[in-house]
Amino acid sequence: MRHTRTCMILLVVAALFLFVASPVLAQPTGGGIMQEDVFTPIAKGYDLVRDGKYDAAKYEFETAVQRDRYNPFALNNLAVLSERGGKLNDAMAFLKDATTHAAEYKDKVVQTCFVGGGCLAVKPVRAAGDKSEIAPIIQENIKKLEAKMAAGKTPASPGSPPPMVPPPPTK
Repeated sequence: MRHTRTCMILLVVAALFLFVASPVLAQPTGGGIMQEDVFTPIAKGYDLVRDGKYDAAKYEFETAVQRDRYNPFALNNLAVLSERGGKLNDAMAFLKDATTHAAEYKDKVVQTCFVGGGCLAVKPVRAAGDKSEIAPIIQENIKKLEAKMAAGKTPASPGSPPPMVPPPPTK
């Protein structure tokens, strides 16, 4: 009886460990290609971007990020859409998150495109390369975005008040 209870406790602990660790274990490492349920919305989102359907594309990229939190392809493409919408700080945050594990993603890039801003959107292909093809694109996008932000071309975000102007001096 005591042996059975010990085995049951160990079994429950092992099951809990696998349940908690499964999202981490699903991340591609060591040259693997991304999971199909992550790849599909990214590829679909890229095609929607090419068709000018940005809101639908954003939904697809967000779906991919929900399934793979630091997927550099999805985060890069969300950054491109944010830049296009004038949300440069959001775009930079997405790109910084994308750099977290970009080197681990060996999926090849099949297409890139401009989306009305300076940054490149990317479409992966289900084939692994020798090294990350997305990492240098993300770094290039960061440099372009930093230059744009430094140049002061940051448009005011929608809904922000106009800058304060001091009142003229009174006599």
